[in-house]
Amino acid sequence: MREHFPDCYRLHVQGVEIDCYLGVYEHEQRQMRPIVIEVELLVPITEPAARGDELSGTVNYEQVIESIERIVGRRRFRLIEALCSELVDDLAALPGLRAVKVAVTKPHPMARARAVSVEQWRVL
Repeated sequence: MREHFPDCYRLHVQGVEIDCYLGVYEHEQRQMRPIVIEVELLVPITEPAARGDELSGTVNYEQVIESIERIVGRRRFRLIEALCSELVDDLAALPGLRAVKVAVTKPHPMARARAVSVEQWRVL
């Protein structure tokens, strides 16, 4: 996706581990389980941000992590797709973005699977 936006840089928030109620089965909803969230934001390269070295000239990744914590803590999720979609909706509201990508990984959903993940892109 980055190649379609040569005037942007990629802000990548990696490996946000957070506990979440996630799953369609009753036993999955009994206790929180760890999930891993990755976020990529495509941000236009602007002269003030490139030269100014000021937080106001870019996207504050602390806000990204706070959004993740708020969405995950707001309710129980049945589907990984629903959680991913809510995160994309919320992060897409951050000012100054050209695109958002969120990936949600559920480690060890079953004995035979190391992980299951869903990722969603949105061009703004």
